[in-house]
Amino acid sequence: MRVPFLSPRKGKGMESSMEKLVSRLEAVALRLESVGGSPASGGTAPAPAATPSSGGGGSASASVEAFNAIVSEKVGKLVKLAEAIGDGDLIKTTGFLKAAFDEEAKIVSAIASCKKPTMQVLQGLLKPTADQIGLCYDFAGDRKNKSFQHTKVMSECMQGLTWVAYQEGSGMSMPTKTVQESWGCAEFFANKLLMQYRGKDQNQVDWVNSLKDIMQTLAAYVKEHHPTGPSWNAGGQDVKNFSGSSAGATGGSGGPPAAPPPPPPGSLTESKPSGGSSGAPSKAALFSELNKGSAVTSGLKKVTADMKAKNRSDRSGLVKVKAKKPAAAGPKVGKTGLVAGKWVVEGHVQNKEIVLEDGLKTNQAVLISQNQDCLIQVKGKVNSIIIDNCKKVGVIFQDVISTVEMVNCKSIQLQPLGKVPTIAIDKTDGIQIFMSKESLDAEITSAKSSEMNITVPDGDDDFKEIALPEQFVSKFVDGKFVTAPAEHSAG
Repeated sequence: MRVPFLSPRKGKGMESSMEKLVSRLEAVALRLESVGGSPASGGTAPAPAATPSSGGGGSASASVEAFNAIVSEKVGKLVKLAEAIGDGDLIKTTGFLKAAFDEEAKIVSAIASCKKPTMQVLQGLLKPTADQIGLCYDFAGDRKNKSFQHTKVMSECMQGLTWVAYQEGSGMSMPTKTVQESWGCAEFFANKLLMQYRGKDQNQVDWVNSLKDIMQTLAAYVKEHHPTGPSWNAGGQDVKNFSGSSAGATGGSGGPPAAPPPPPPGSLTESKPSGGSSGAPSKAALFSELNKGSAVTSGLKKVTADMKAKNRSDRSGLVKVKAKKPAAAGPKVGKTGLVAGKWVVEGHVQNKEIVLEDGLKTNQAVLISQNQDCLIQVKGKVNSIIIDNCKKVGVIFQDVISTVEMVNCKSIQLQPLGKVPTIAIDKTDGIQIFMSKESLDAEITSAKSSEMNITVPDGDDDFKEIALPEQFVSKFVDGKFVTAPAEHSAG
């Protein structure tokens, strides 16, 4: 800085004071020149790069040292506890946190040394930490992970490291609250681990308590050094030039930026194209082609009639569908036998000779399930019969003590030869029941079923068929609904 010439007035006192003023101004000029370069010479001397220890002042250095203390002491203790437990999956889980804290230490160092970057640069700076959080989350869902409960706790805790991404108006919680909320989510799974290992494995209990201590210490650190968001150094360097971050060059931890690489040979002497790549046509050539008018299409290839898709035999618009393979037909012998006090007839196809006779008892049930095109005879008195998921099946039975039930069936024929108190029909389409004189007292209930026909004796040698109603009409009469089968008249 150049000091303008001042003409001192006569008198020793005035001359002495002016000399002191000039000396002070020259001292200020020297300090400004040492920091930003001389204004008269254009300021060509570069300012020294800010470092975590000096560029951000004492508070910036304290924030970096405090965070590094968390990594070395708190996280280091957690790693040692995992190694003492000796479980490989737990050691891997703890390694995710250690790697994430190591990457975040670089971010904290950049915050202390650099000015606030653009969103794109910030994303590149945060990516290594985000990658570790994602790896831990994926490992928590791995079925082969024997320590998945620990990994769940860790995955929730690592969400607290996202406080460095906070920006005003981003919709995120404040940094301190972000850390506290992450432990709040992890505490549910952490308490399960404490209940499981308390009094059995002290190393496991210490691991959980150590992780809790890390999160509480991190919350206190953020509250002290970054309460309203990352405290970027407004007078710092560019993040891209910060050697300790992943957004810039790899290497040291916060020293002066390395010199840029030399330019490629000839790049300063050879002329550059005005725009685009060297092989791309210029804008002038493009507009020249467009100004040809109707002649612009003269170079296009003529499409003849045989080239059109509708006239080409090799490109038909029909979509060929492969014919479905018919289901394998033929008889199949399923399972028939006594299982846990219940007779089971299951998986038969086209079997007309299934007979249950020997060993039937009155306290046993019969389950007829997943049969098709079969005839089953139950020759004896049983407690109940259940017909489930069958198709084209006929069942002939003697006496039943409680009920005969059909569920999810199609085309069923039923013939009771003795007494049966109740016949239940549920979700069945197509049921034919041939009642005997002994079974006419049976109570028949139906729900969600159709095509229900009952054949009853009419005289000595004749029978008549009666259809059960499928539609009903409900009317509100005398304070309640009265329901009756729907009647359809011919006229």
